[in-house]
Amino acid sequence: MNAIAQSLKLFTIALSFLSALAMGQEFREGPVDTDQAIAELVSDVAAIRPGQSFDVALRLDLDPHWHVYWKNPGDTGLAPSIEWTVPEGFQVGELEFPAPEQIITPPDFVSYGYEGQVFFVARVTAPETLVAGTTVSIQADASWLACEQMCVPGGAQLAVSLPVTEDGESFGPSDWAQALNAARDAFPKQPAAAHLTFESLSSSVTANLEWEGLSGVDQEKLYFYAEEEGLVNSAAEQTFVLSGTSLIISMEKSEYHEGAVERLSGVLQYDSGFETIRGAKSIFVDSARVLGAFAGSTDAARVEGGTGITFAQALLFAFVGGMILNLMPCVFPVLSIKIIGFVQHSGEDRKKVLTHGLLFAGGVLASFWALAGALLALRAGGESLGWGFQLQSPYFVGALLLIIFLFGLSMAGVFEIGTSAIGLAGKVKGDGYGSSFFSGVLATAVATPCTGPFMGSSLGFALTLSAFQSMTVFTFLALGMAAPYVILSSFPKLIDKLPRPGPWMETFKQAMSFPMFATCIWLISVMGAHVGSDGLVMVMGGLLVVAIGAWIYGRWATPVKSIATRRFSTAIASIVCVVGIWMLMPSEEATSAVAAEAAGGPDKYGVVWESFSPDRVTAARAEGKPVFIDFTAQWCLTCKANKAVVFASDEVRQRFSDMGVVMVKADWTKRDPVITEALESFGRSGVPLYVLYDGKTESPQILPELLNPGIVLDALDAIGPSSIASR
Repeated sequence: MNAIAQSLKLFTIALSFLSALAMGQEFREGPVDTDQAIAELVSDVAAIRPGQSFDVALRLDLDPHWHVYWKNPGDTGLAPSIEWTVPEGFQVGELEFPAPEQIITPPDFVSYGYEGQVFFVARVTAPETLVAGTTVSIQADASWLACEQMCVPGGAQLAVSLPVTEDGESFGPSDWAQALNAARDAFPKQPAAAHLTFESLSSSVTANLEWEGLSGVDQEKLYFYAEEEGLVNSAAEQTFVLSGTSLIISMEKSEYHEGAVERLSGVLQYDSGFETIRGAKSIFVDSARVLGAFAGSTDAARVEGGTGITFAQALLFAFVGGMILNLMPCVFPVLSIKIIGFVQHSGEDRKKVLTHGLLFAGGVLASFWALAGALLALRAGGESLGWGFQLQSPYFVGALLLIIFLFGLSMAGVFEIGTSAIGLAGKVKGDGYGSSFFSGVLATAVATPCTGPFMGSSLGFALTLSAFQSMTVFTFLALGMAAPYVILSSFPKLIDKLPRPGPWMETFKQAMSFPMFATCIWLISVMGAHVGSDGLVMVMGGLLVVAIGAWIYGRWATPVKSIATRRFSTAIASIVCVVGIWMLMPSEEATSAVAAEAAGGPDKYGVVWESFSPDRVTAARAEGKPVFIDFTAQWCLTCKANKAVVFASDEVRQRFSDMGVVMVKADWTKRDPVITEALESFGRSGVPLYVLYDGKTESPQILPELLNPGIVLDALDAIGPSSIASR
């Protein structure tokens, strides 16, 4: 049946095209009889002023039993379209459609459209340069498909003339103003705090709508009109499950749909409930506008308040952010590896030194490409992920902890990894080129949890671009991070100023093991968020067993021992390490039983946090309360450093308390699609992110990634005293 519907669509499109070619009439004002409908171009104003915005609509008054179609016509049909001709300087917005209704035609086609009188509205904005006393003509070349038992392409060339008045001169509405205002009021509205998520499988699309206004809805009378044509099989039955404020919508996917589903939007229609939306019987929901809804902002405001940067600026910000990333607390401990490497290579052949620098850069680039490619691929598959997503996996954290711990043991002298790793001091044979590449990989692995200055906006913007452009932004980020090492290796005179290799390097190497162990402490705390305090006992025990295996290898598998001793010691050390790794890696039961970092009580600084919820933020702002949202994660060292610096200040804590600010924590330690979508709505793809609402206006303040008490106090001063605190 769907194949027949597709053929009918192609046929009706061809008919419309031929009909349009056949039309040669002039633009006419007033109603035009097209046999199946009366068509007219109408406006809600009788005259316009310079710079004014007003509504212009295509009005179709259809003969009984005839219908036209919605933007997604369903099984058959073609949506109306308009080609506008307006004077220079005028801007015409997108054509807006009212909520459709199901139209069932034999044998069992289900289309979406309208009967009777219908208005298709566009918002028109006049330029400031209009001259009073003149008259402007808005012209529309409209086409549609009208159907009953048969389909007839329709069209008309319509116009409406409007005089231009002096700025401030009074004038009355047009004869159609009341009808147009009533039509616009009945258009589907997106309610505040509506939160739509969805999952697309091979044969179905399942959506979850969260909203407090769902109470009282008769789920037997619900229907969801998907906005994307060809996504949902309109003839198939839809199922609805309502539980409190959550509505689950299950729809059969069209067998002709191809490609990934990146967005779900449409009109939810009902016969009762939702009385808060001007008495209308439908609402518009969009998975791409989740936080724009709860923030009370429009799409335009959300974009401007989110990234607001160009592609060239994103590349520049990414490069600068990559350079600064070397100084972030999550990266700095690993730099000890390259410090030792540069000291070792001082005084050597220039080409050899440059090769080491380029290989380090290659390791950084390859790692960023691998991570960014995986992120983009998973997001294209419908996953809600952001930058640093791999730290949301306890297995990745465990593997990284194991690598850093082994590096620390090696640098402390427990055993030597050899040329395949970092190639330390003069004991290592060969050039150690592999060590430079692996150093870049390791530095990238520990860098990704951090979002430093300039990085947040560039990465958030990158995830809105095409795959090629996104990878270009990530490439510039990697180049920025690798740039200092390439520069240092390109100018040997800089390296020559470093001390010459010697016995002191062994002491320096051992001292540099302590930053590695400090990194392990951080990773253990991250692991604790995944496995809990009980699971950490196994993690620490696993590290102890791995250390024993490394000691066995370093003590008895050295070149001075016999071949048999080395082989036996290596085998025993490997078995012991495997046991330690098994203890270190968490079980599914351990990770699933642990919730993310709890909110709801005072933290160690005495700040009382509430768990993040779009509805809670909306409710607080509706009461006129300022809201501070801390997007954070256990594995984000920058987040922890910011919190320690800011909330250790008595003045900051007191100011938050005096102003009655609602403190909300969005903990992203584990995967949370709601928080991921919230980050994206602000043009970000990772943490930290700090958002401050003043409780009065729609637009929030986005604070820098690196905070200090002065920045926070200035932001609080900018919003002034809240109405709640002043009562």
